[in-house]
Amino acid sequence: MTPATNSSNQSPKLQRNTLQLRHAVVMAVAAMSPVGAIFFNTIPQAGLVGAAMPLCYIIGFGVALLVADQISILAAEFPTSGSLYTFVTQGLGVRWGFLAGWLSLISFGVAIAFVFLVMSANFQELLLHWFGLHLNWTLWYCLFTLIVGAVCYRGIRFSLQLDLTLLMFELGVCLLLALIVLIQAGKTGQLTLVPFTLTGLPQQSNLIAGVILSILSFVGFESATTLGEEVQNPRKSIPKATVITVVLVGVFYVLMSYVATVGYGIHNMAALSQDAAPFDTIARHVWGNGFALLIDFAGIMAGYASAVAFLNAAARIVYTISREELFPRWLMHIHPTYRTPTNAILGLCGSSAFVGLGLGILWTPIQAFGFLGIVLTIAALAIYGLTSLACFRYFSTKRRAQLEQNSTIRFGWLRYVLLPWLSIITISGVLVGTLYPPPPAPLHLAPVVVLIWLLLGIGVLRFLQIHKPEAIRQAGRLFVVDETETLS
Repeated sequence: MTPATNSSNQSPKLQRNTLQLRHAVVMAVAAMSPVGAIFFNTIPQAGLVGAAMPLCYIIGFGVALLVADQISILAAEFPTSGSLYTFVTQGLGVRWGFLAGWLSLISFGVAIAFVFLVMSANFQELLLHWFGLHLNWTLWYCLFTLIVGAVCYRGIRFSLQLDLTLLMFELGVCLLLALIVLIQAGKTGQLTLVPFTLTGLPQQSNLIAGVILSILSFVGFESATTLGEEVQNPRKSIPKATVITVVLVGVFYVLMSYVATVGYGIHNMAALSQDAAPFDTIARHVWGNGFALLIDFAGIMAGYASAVAFLNAAARIVYTISREELFPRWLMHIHPTYRTPTNAILGLCGSSAFVGLGLGILWTPIQAFGFLGIVLTIAALAIYGLTSLACFRYFSTKRRAQLEQNSTIRFGWLRYVLLPWLSIITISGVLVGTLYPPPPAPLHLAPVVVLIWLLLGIGVLRFLQIHKPEAIRQAGRLFVVDETETLS
């Protein structure tokens, strides 16, 4: 490897060593939005699997750990702000790497609009329900976009410290609810292990669909890998943060799904599936309207924290691809004081406003939310599959010879061959389950949008191969080699 000769070396860069392990964990946890995911996903899950929701989350937990293992070992090899774009480039080559980066843009970019839609629609309903104040959701969408954009513009450390505060509030409120529900259930003899077994399934159940929803609740944990150029000791911190996040959030999901089951009553799952705010209902039942209001605000804060994390992550991927001259160079601009990719942040805020407001007005905020959720899911699953394949190919070819030359290290067939393929097969199954049976209109258009986006990416790649062949050859080669420099 030789020092990078890209002219971007003369420009301000992301600030090295400004973050610690806890910041990377906060980034990943916030992106996953565990409070928002458990609040919303348990509603359809109750109709699909009844009281067996905790069982679904245990299975989903295992699948998420499997995928996290592939991402963590690649993060240890290639600390970078490019995240999965760089990982796939190193494992499968520039063409597949570019397409992975292209899919990352729609995945993270759509996630921003996705979160803003649910935040603004819910905030409109919350103000109307609690205070009788009616202000259209589009106003809140614009306001949330400006606030989140300004926070991310101000600096990565500043934005993650704020995310940490919000996470402590929302998770604290949820854990307090869990404690109260479990104590009351214990006093009345309602604690049971049935939700962790197949006996919790109703007669007309769909365990596979319930598990798929659980797996999709983990999407976003890889966002910490975009901090590879800003966190201290990235080869250790990023892999640790990835695994720690999945473990912490996985335990939270299992706990809160159990709380939803026993709090609502294991024989009342049909009613839960028709409740637009089941945790609000549970909170009101155990501690009154005041506590229910706290639960509602926890859901809003979860969306805000998630939007900050997704915008930070997406901006760093755009910055990395632009730094390698595959996107317009003005997108790689770094603020000289705040050391953030400000143009990328502004561009993503503008595009998310266009997409979110446009679809929300064309349909309804909830329809647009569902549509973008499917787009996000398909793109994320495709990227996870490519990353697992890249992990297998990189370690079984490029890295295997280096490992075998060291007599103290043995090539791990389980970790570098069997687990990646198990991950690929599992992700493929989840992707098929997401696409079939097709959702109702207009949600059935989501796979078409992803396909069009992918074809557009292939066209852009072909253009770059013709007009920027040297940039294509050098793509994905900028990452942190040691604690002081970024090399290629």
